[in-house]
Amino acid sequence: MLFLHKSNLKNRAMAKSPITINDLARELNVAPSTVSRALNNSPKISDLTKQKIVKKAAELGYNLNMVASSLSRSRTNTIGVVIPFLNNFFYSEVVNGIEELAFNKGYRILIAQTRNSFDKEKEILRTMSATRVDGIIACLTTETTNTDHLKILSANDIPLVLFDRVRFDFPCRKVIIDNYSAMQQSVAHLARSGYKKIAHLGGPITCNISSEHAKAFKETLKREGLPLLTQFHLSTDLTEEDIMEAIKIWLTSRLKPDAIITATSYAALVVSKLIKEQKLSIPEDIALSSLTSEPALQFVEPQITSVALPGRDTGKTSMDYLLNEIEHKEQKSDTTIKPYQLIIRNSSFRNK
Repeated sequence: MLFLHKSNLKNRAMAKSPITINDLARELNVAPSTVSRALNNSPKISDLTKQKIVKKAAELGYNLNMVASSLSRSRTNTIGVVIPFLNNFFYSEVVNGIEELAFNKGYRILIAQTRNSFDKEKEILRTMSATRVDGIIACLTTETTNTDHLKILSANDIPLVLFDRVRFDFPCRKVIIDNYSAMQQSVAHLARSGYKKIAHLGGPITCNISSEHAKAFKETLKREGLPLLTQFHLSTDLTEEDIMEAIKIWLTSRLKPDAIITATSYAALVVSKLIKEQKLSIPEDIALSSLTSEPALQFVEPQITSVALPGRDTGKTSMDYLLNEIEHKEQKSDTTIKPYQLIIRNSSFRNK
């Protein structure tokens, strides 16, 4: 069992004084040889002990170059990929795009999911930094509101490319979707199809995607000459509980929306089910549209209008940018905006 104790190592790390194997050994109450073997991935050390030592080394900013050539800055040909959820269609397509290009270039990928937890995101990035991946491609969580935890990557010369959910205040390359235009076109389509009371079920406003959606929603309603009713514009965590609570309020109130735009395809599927449970008809009573897409939207009745996002292309572009940084030291901080496609289906047209 490892016993941790307080020391002045954190102050030393902040002062940029190098942390040594002996320092780590004292911090963890183990022998220096144990630390060395763990960082060299020796089979004589248990996986649990290795994990604890690597975690502590990462927390203190220990440079693993000082231990073994296997963990040195020489290429490992491994790319870290950090996504919110593995079972999300868009993210799985992004990973497919990354993997396709990575495989062709002789790299393997290490995938980790944060499940939208900021604490988990920090832990994953610390571990990937400690295990010396050649670069990282990441989509940040909806909880991520600062970039302090990304600085360890810069300090260890590990290139980073952010996609989809990004922080514009951190200097790295970014690949995003044209979220403003996606919402703008979705609102305009519903308005020109005759819907007047359009509602938006959005995500956390701290997320760059949600804030772009919110801005476009308000401005497009104004351009189309439609009212913005505050009760029809909700920011939520997009959990099933949040979605059900919001929709039940809308559907049981005297003033109901006649069209709903959801931030995700999962939310659209939940909303579709709830509308039908209230004995209302889609699209005659309420139209439905989603700002993301997945195959399941084609297999409900009626099929749901959605925005198709270029997941595979986003992954390929992100990987291409990362390879340029790894192999050619091409350091840039620009943002690439990817197009989308509004796929109009039966859920957003009233029968004449």
